[in-house]
Amino acid sequence: MHPFFDIKQVSNFQSSIMKTSPLQSFQFSIFNFQFNKSILALCFLLSILLSACTAREPHYTIGVSQCLDDAWRQKMNYEMEREMLLYPDLTLTRRIAYGSNELQCAQIDSFIAERVDLLIVSPNEAEEVKPAVNRAFRAGIPVIVADRRVTGDEWTAFIGGDNYKVGLLMAEWVSERFAFRNGKSQSAPFTVLEVAGLPGSTPATLRHKGLMEGLDRISSSVVIHTVMGSWYQDDAEKVVADYLRSHPLPDAVVAHNDLMAIGAAQAVQNSRKTETNSRIRSVPAIPIMGVDGIRPGLQAIVDGQIECSATYSSRGDLVIQTAAHILHGEPFVRDTVLETTMIDEAAAYPMLKQYEAITRDLQTFHIIQTQTESRWQQLRMDNKILWLCVVISVAFLLIALAYILFAQRRLQTEISHEILPQLENVQEAIQLSRRDEAFAERLRQVVDEHLTDPNLSVEYLGSMLQLSRTQLFRRVKTVAGKGPLDYIRERRLIRADEMLHTTDMTIQQVAIEYFGHLPSER
Repeated sequence: MHPFFDIKQVSNFQSSIMKTSPLQSFQFSIFNFQFNKSILALCFLLSILLSACTAREPHYTIGVSQCLDDAWRQKMNYEMEREMLLYPDLTLTRRIAYGSNELQCAQIDSFIAERVDLLIVSPNEAEEVKPAVNRAFRAGIPVIVADRRVTGDEWTAFIGGDNYKVGLLMAEWVSERFAFRNGKSQSAPFTVLEVAGLPGSTPATLRHKGLMEGLDRISSSVVIHTVMGSWYQDDAEKVVADYLRSHPLPDAVVAHNDLMAIGAAQAVQNSRKTETNSRIRSVPAIPIMGVDGIRPGLQAIVDGQIECSATYSSRGDLVIQTAAHILHGEPFVRDTVLETTMIDEAAAYPMLKQYEAITRDLQTFHIIQTQTESRWQQLRMDNKILWLCVVISVAFLLIALAYILFAQRRLQTEISHEILPQLENVQEAIQLSRRDEAFAERLRQVVDEHLTDPNLSVEYLGSMLQLSRTQLFRRVKTVAGKGPLDYIRERRLIRADEMLHTTDMTIQQVAIEYFGHLPSER
């Protein structure tokens, strides 16, 4: 499931639009009504209809306390708002602490005073915000802790990534950079600059711990220097620039999120040329790793600013789904840990293209959402008008019922002919995007498994993927931007490069292994 969209959710939304309103029960009674009946019968019928019209289902208010307003959290907020379309009985109220523990605690206390039905908290610093979370839980309010885990068990559900594993992925990446550097017979210490997040926050603490413990297994020649970027690009650029003024350029940089990685890259870029005795001295580029895998990070990988990023899903849609299960008394998973994987240049480009396509679809979806909400507001206003007309006069009630019936039919016609076709187009586009993603992964696996097979050809690849030559060319071109032969050659070059850097094989051995000939035989 992509974190930004779910086909099942779109289908549910389509169904929810077509659900019958209580006012539709009037359609039959109003036109079958016999005016030659007695006034008593008329009043009795109207009282029944009025009772049906005024019946209300339970409505729940969800409070959201966000610690920051960065790009990652904006994505999470958008996912939550989109998911809310599927739950008309839920209302979302969001407040942002802008990195202040005191403000976030005060906002949580205000939610407690307002007696919200459920609270979603993304803590700024775990230990500082924990007392407020405990107060909400003890007040009988279900609490979902998102992204940043708080200690103890006074919370209802947790949804977030494994920040310690993120730190281990950083250590693995540093290990690869270290092995590559040592392969060039350099004996100087390998210096790594860590650009950490907010001190005291759970992600910063666990990512640092995972990095340090992972590096302990590599070599004592790895030296770690840490600066605090506080999760923001500008802050990271400033602290890295300050570091570079008093230290030599590090061998690698690991940043706790993509924005800080981009800021570090900009600081390194600005220091690439420094003026010394009226001469310009060039400084080599260094590998940089980020975390999150959000759009700015993917673009930075494609542009060559940073080398890679570790995914860290926000899953605002899953947070709302869990909240709905809790409020509706349905089963839910109490502790959900999201998976983390590495994104390199080969994966960043198709992910970025998919991200852009889904963003365009979501913009269309947002327009549809606004139109639909406007029409439902109009329908609710019509209900109020109907109630007023019944109280004032039976005659005015009949006029109001006729108007409501007309407006409802017009609304259903507009939804059926305008909104649902657009939703179907969005659904079809996302289904195609998912199939492309699955095919790209299958293509990569098949090619990587047969890289050393001399029989690997377009026909052989097509038979393994059960595609004709024409279908294979078209689909590979769509997901990889190149033909099958070029894709196979690219994967072999990548594997050959890895073997040269990670094994003792010579160029001749690698060439024979993956290309079937020596370099001179081309």
